Amino acid sequence: MNKGMEKIYYKIPYQIQNLFISLYGIYLHQMRYGGRSDKYTEELLASQWFPKEELIELQRDRLTKLISHAYNKVPYYNELFKTTGLSPKDIQDIFDLKKIPFLTKNTIKNSFDKLISRGPIRKKLARFHTSGTTGSPLTIICDIDDRRRHYAFLNRLRSWYGVEMGLRRASFYGRIIVPQNRNRPPFWCYDVAENNYIFSSYHMTDKNLCYYYDKLLKIRPVEISGYPSSLFIVARYILANKLPPIKPRFIMTTAETLLAQQRSIIEAAFQCAVSDQYGCTEMALFVSQCEKGNYHIHPEYGIVEVLDKKGEPVHSGEEGEVVCTSFINQAMPLIRYQLGDIVKTSSSSCPCGRNFPVIEHIVGRSDDILITPDGKPLGRLDTIFKNLEGIYETQIIQTAADCLELKIVTGRNFSDKHINELMYEIRKRVGIEMTVKVDKVDEIPKDRNGKFKSVLSRINKP
Repeated sequence: MNKGMEKIYYKIPYQIQNLFISLYGIYLHQMRYGGRSDKYTEELLASQWFPKEELIELQRDRLTKLISHAYNKVPYYNELFKTTGLSPKDIQDIFDLKKIPFLTKNTIKNSFDKLISRGPIRKKLARFHTSGTTGSPLTIICDIDDRRRHYAFLNRLRSWYGVEMGLRRASFYGRIIVPQNRNRPPFWCYDVAENNYIFSSYHMTDKNLCYYYDKLLKIRPVEISGYPSSLFIVARYILANKLPPIKPRFIMTTAETLLAQQRSIIEAAFQCAVSDQYGCTEMALFVSQCEKGNYHIHPEYGIVEVLDKKGEPVHSGEEGEVVCTSFINQAMPLIRYQLGDIVKTSSSSCPCGRNFPVIEHIVGRSDDILITPDGKPLGRLDTIFKNLEGIYETQIIQTAADCLELKIVTGRNFSDKHINELMYEIRKRVGIEMTVKVDKVDEIPKDRNGKFKSVLSRINKP
């Protein structure tokens, strides 16, 4: 939605806003679940019960096809293979992947055009912008059909909890569906196309939470999904006020690290187990918790390597960096992509009966929660960078109750116009009460592990 459309949206009556959201929802639903989506879901429902050997063979087959496609259709990989003396026949097994150099975020930025598949013009290509949870936003090209393959994995995840697509949902993400200065309900909109009540994550004050609860109690969603920090705020309010639970059948958290305390409070308030899902806009991997509570790597989605600092696989129970080779996005293949996150491995099998690899713990993605001067949580602010090109690294720091500092590393073409667009995006979320300072810097200091927190609070929270 561009700025002109947004300004119109904020001024029209609530009922018309719902119509606007629903029309956009129809577009999104068709993009995600149209075409051969049902077929993709059926295939996944079958392959989840494959024996381990059959899953390994499936990965081998998809890997060789991916390598052939990348070599023949993607200029970057064609040049890389020729430079390193490799050919597609050299990559016949998962263990052969180590012959291929890592793909970094900087390489994607610097070789963006060369990473896009050539050949027959695809019917539909979509452009997605990562929010940069590790502080480095990217632009990714994706084929619509491949996007539908991705959403088939979400449908399979729902099936693990006895939930189908189309049942009443409530979601708490970063979409700006309510003007920032609204001080009375509704703090949500309804998307008829996906039967989804979209709640604002930016209006969850103590004064407003009663309206959130009353609406959830009224609609009784079968599925609730969102950022852990947002669901935690609602759950804490329910328990603090000893209110009856909502009791959905499926709760999915994603996009942030789910802390143990958050899980405990959410599950107690809603009386429903939480399934934490771990993925990325780059469509590099898909990890989720099954009904038995274990984190599973979905092997049909791609190959996930967990490596130490020397680039060698870690042992079970050890932490390592995630390196992904995705089978999903053929328009912009990512092979041995260094995601930048850290996970702890496990060799355990799962009583759910699926022969999927298990991850013991997801270490990365731990952001601080920022607040307004009156104590209102701001939710995730990294979305302000999503549609701004020319930003290489970002960090948001709250230095005082009424002050935010944005550190950005930019390219040469980043101008005052882009600064104005950035300020427009952040003002939508924080209003005019907070002082916002934008600093263009040459480099953002890293921690000892080579990363930095993209969101940092330096104040004491109430």
